[in-house]
Amino acid sequence: MLSIKSYPGALNYSISLPPIIVASTQSEVTVKLLDGATEVIQETYNPFNLTTPLVIKFGSLIDDLLTIEKPSADLVTIHDQGFRTYTFQVIDADQTFERTFKVIKGFWVRQPVDIEFKTANFWLNIASLPQSVKTHQPVYLTALPASDITVKVDCVYDDGSKATYTHGSLVASKLQTIDVAAYLMQQKSTKKLIQYTVYGLKGTALQLAKQVFIVEHYNHLIHDFFVWRNRLGGFDSLVMSGEEKSTFKNETSVALMDEYNIEYGGTRTRTVKKNSGYIQSRQHRMMLIDFAFSKQRYHFLDGAMRAINVKDPAVDITKNSVNEVDFEFTYSDTLLAYPYLDQAPNYLQL
Repeated sequence: MLSIKSYPGALNYSISLPPIIVASTQSEVTVKLLDGATEVIQETYNPFNLTTPLVIKFGSLIDDLLTIEKPSADLVTIHDQGFRTYTFQVIDADQTFERTFKVIKGFWVRQPVDIEFKTANFWLNIASLPQSVKTHQPVYLTALPASDITVKVDCVYDDGSKATYTHGSLVASKLQTIDVAAYLMQQKSTKKLIQYTVYGLKGTALQLAKQVFIVEHYNHLIHDFFVWRNRLGGFDSLVMSGEEKSTFKNETSVALMDEYNIEYGGTRTRTVKKNSGYIQSRQHRMMLIDFAFSKQRYHFLDGAMRAINVKDPAVDITKNSVNEVDFEFTYSDTLLAYPYLDQAPNYLQL
């Protein structure tokens, strides 16, 4: 006879997925994990003590199976592989116990918690208070709405006028990221944009909480943009305004051939050391820590998001002191070790 003492809820985060705790009067228990009709894993357990429950953890396995791709050039990117439905089966000689559950790649807090309420009412982003964004900064909001949502934006202009626009739509029960960059909002009017608020409506009822963005000028000589996959399964971005230092290095091997030393197998790297600038608030600090802990980071270089690898990311915080952080990273694409080639501009001849 089976006794299931714990199992995942209807909606879960992969890293904090509750374990399956099983007790059985039989000497053999089989556990299966399925993704749709595909069997992911099957394991057979022979409990050494029938009074001691089995504790089976699938969190790390499922987290490795899930992937969230970076936002595309489309207004809305759907992450089908970052949010999946799984089924587990527990089988002994007496009976079979089966449950289906859904998983988002990431974590919030230790479960059980009301993740359904969180995803139905809030964006899956670290920043929740009003935040400053630059005019050219990539800005994204990620959601897993319980129903179809219309994304609205309230714009405020420098002359004091206001306007409301429909920015896009999100479909129910899919993990998706919508591009809400300031330049997209500026295109909706010829007036100078100074602030905008993004939110989701189900009919006329507020469904996804309001997120306020304050628009600031972008200086390409100072500001660097970084995007990362946060712990909630979404994408956040931040600006680092401190000093930047690039080191170009070519590590080669040398072989002696016919009395000549010949280089081969060169490894080209471009290492960038970037200072965050002064940490301005608790929310800014939270975002820097989440960036440091992320496994999927991007630097906005030459008009595109480039994957980066950060060396030993750390955020040192001294209480009652002005703080800043240094990050050292390389580009995943080794060809980006080369500086881009300047090209003569092409002018339209009329």
